[in-house]
Amino acid sequence: MYDTKPMKPLAMTPSEQARWEHSGLRKRMILGAWENDLEEELGRHLPPDRREAWGPSDLSSNPFEQITRQLSVLYHETPTVTNMNGDVDVLVGREGLVTKAGLWQLMQRTQQMVIGMREAFVRIDVHPNQNMPRVSGIQYRLVTSDLVYAEAHQDQPDVPVYYQEYRLRKNAKGGSVWVIDVLDIRDMENPSMAMYEINQDGTVGADVSMDYMGVPALVGAAYPYRDKDGVPFLPVVQYHAEKTGHLWDAWTGSQMVYGSLTSAVLYSMWTHLVKSASWSQKYIAGLTVAGMNATSPGEIARRASVSTDPSSILVFQADPDATGQALVGQFGIATDPADLLESITKYEMRVALSAGLSPSDISRQSGDARSGYALAVSKSGQREAQKKFAPTFRMGDEELLAKTAMLSNRFLGTNIAEDGYRVSYHSMPLTPEEMRAQREDIIAKMNAGLISPVTAVMMMYDDMDAKEAREYLLQIRRERAEFL
Repeated sequence: MYDTKPMKPLAMTPSEQARWEHSGLRKRMILGAWENDLEEELGRHLPPDRREAWGPSDLSSNPFEQITRQLSVLYHETPTVTNMNGDVDVLVGREGLVTKAGLWQLMQRTQQMVIGMREAFVRIDVHPNQNMPRVSGIQYRLVTSDLVYAEAHQDQPDVPVYYQEYRLRKNAKGGSVWVIDVLDIRDMENPSMAMYEINQDGTVGADVSMDYMGVPALVGAAYPYRDKDGVPFLPVVQYHAEKTGHLWDAWTGSQMVYGSLTSAVLYSMWTHLVKSASWSQKYIAGLTVAGMNATSPGEIARRASVSTDPSSILVFQADPDATGQALVGQFGIATDPADLLESITKYEMRVALSAGLSPSDISRQSGDARSGYALAVSKSGQREAQKKFAPTFRMGDEELLAKTAMLSNRFLGTNIAEDGYRVSYHSMPLTPEEMRAQREDIIAKMNAGLISPVTAVMMMYDDMDAKEAREYLLQIRRERAEFL
């Protein structure tokens, strides 16, 4: 017997419901689960009889997914983590808590979700079960914005202080039920953590904390998530594609989302053209085709058809209502498939440019613009995207590491620094030609006395600041003295 999953409940407000629906569309397009959305879009463009004639939809074109995936290169290598207040090996070393939890691998998918959906959360959980070492330690979980209701601090409108996550859980009977996890630090003197059933109309139901947490709601002094000074915090971090000063920025870039849907409609049209209309259109007058079969007679869009192929012989019979000479002829094809594909490709390129990239940063993976190959973002475009997204993701990563240290100290008995973290990202590798040009430029400026060694290092590693560049040069000097 299969478990029938209930529909997701409504949001608490109409504006939140609209945000959820749009964010959910973006998530489905990133995950490849958007066939129903494309069918709805085809229904907006076509009457039922024409839609039926087109046949299966074509999901091969999705500039939104392609561009967001190729811009998500911040974690192509494991970032470098340092801390001015202590050693970070327990946290991010080879056997560190963060490394074992697979955070940086998760962040590769998280970055695409954040770029595509504009926001996402990473939630931190702790499993201090010493009897099960494989699940003991830190665990990270990506939570997309269409599953969260949050409220911000009134003086910091982009800092969440109330977090409500919608999750499907198993009830005592083995069925699925929607439950909300509620974390609330709006009143710092009386924080709370609880779980509630959520009704289909969006209203909050019974308290089920005991069922899923094993304890009643944790309120006040019982609230578990606190730093070394006892100050409560939320064990979640919200990542933003762009710092706007608000919790949500769900609608920015929607032209790329809707344009990608239209692009898929056009490719479905092209597939139909190649399959069913890329030859001369034949016609008859005063005749009927024998053997016609009714298609979907019970529907509004009733059609009659007969299957043919190049080896078929069509049989015509005189139309009893016709007068005059019977005619059989043909028209030329209305559109060349190659010309239509080239027009669709140009439209798809225009959709991709709405991501904010320059035209020189986007190309087809084939030299032929009429090919159906995917869009490709150039290496220089990816490096520019790294520079653009690094500041906002760094804020999230450093907050995540600090909160991980707090939870580890509280529940796993470690003694890790809870602040002072610095995350540096590795730039996309340069091509040999780019490396040669950069090296020659830096050496020429150094020889002319126009830049210092610190500036030269910062030019080579654009995610380093002056302090890190100075430490890097001192490290080189020490190692040269030791090993040369």
